[in-house]
Amino acid sequence: MKIDPSVIPHYLVLRAGCPPYVLNSDRQVLRRQASRLLLAFARTRGAIAHVDGIAWNVFSDSEGLTIVERRETGFFSLVAGNETERQLHLLTTL
Repeated sequence: MKIDPSVIPHYLVLRAGCPPYVLNSDRQVLRRQASRLLLAFARTRGAIAHVDGIAWNVFSDSEGLTIVERRETGFFSLVAGNETERQLHLLTTL
């Protein structure tokens, strides 16, 4: 079964005072909450980075992030690019 790429979580964004954001590969918000399993999975995937790069402009603007908030808001990448279709499907269920 083919998975719609737009529903696959690619990023977990952590912003102070807000529930975590789950974003797709285009950095569009899929949901404004994350399960404990997804949070744990994200933390095992690697280091946290910040949303202060050019690629994050549309997301930051749509969420009203200030320059300071962009430096303080972090994200985890959930997809490395070598996942199987089954793994991506499981990721959509977390």
